[in-house]
Amino acid sequence: MDLLDRIEGARFLGREFLLWLWYESEARDGLLPLSNGESCELWLEEQITLLGSAADKSESKLKGGTPSNSPEAKEALRQGKLPVKAKIRVTRGPQSFAFLLNADTLGIASVQIPALITEDTDERFYERMELVENLEAILGDLFESFVKLRTSAEWNETVARSLRAWVAEEADPPVAEALPRPVARPRA
Repeated sequence: MDLLDRIEGARFLGREFLLWLWYESEARDGLLPLSNGESCELWLEEQITLLGSAADKSESKLKGGTPSNSPEAKEALRQGKLPVKAKIRVTRGPQSFAFLLNADTLGIASVQIPALITEDTDERFYERMELVENLEAILGDLFESFVKLRTSAEWNETVARSLRAWVAEEADPPVAEALPRPVARPRA
């Protein structure tokens, strides 16, 4: 298996991470724990893009105040689409960040950082870099928590089931077949 095939084979992980962030933000009223004992507020806002499976390729782009709370977003999930891009807001203490997360690359774009305090041009640069590092640390912490959970037995036993129930809660009748199912872990 060459590198490109391995990357394509693991692309689902970023999409499941974004789905998990979405679910956790709703299940925990936006308050997510961090490994250092602190917590951050996280919610999806303004835009979300969901994409069908490799065979389906249909796309749903939703925009507005909180498109992740819309019936269209849940319906897209019920149809087997997973989030591939979303605008996210994260707040920790007095710092609030907004950015667009691309699930396939785990890249962030259009980052809005908190207001700068320093007036000196050189100091402003270092302050901006420190704020971006703070955001990366928060995202890294959340991703590490997700990967630990995703590779644990708890994922198959409870989390995947909870995700399917969360999606199906407004379905009539419930259909959440395309969401993560228990899977065998790939061999290295």
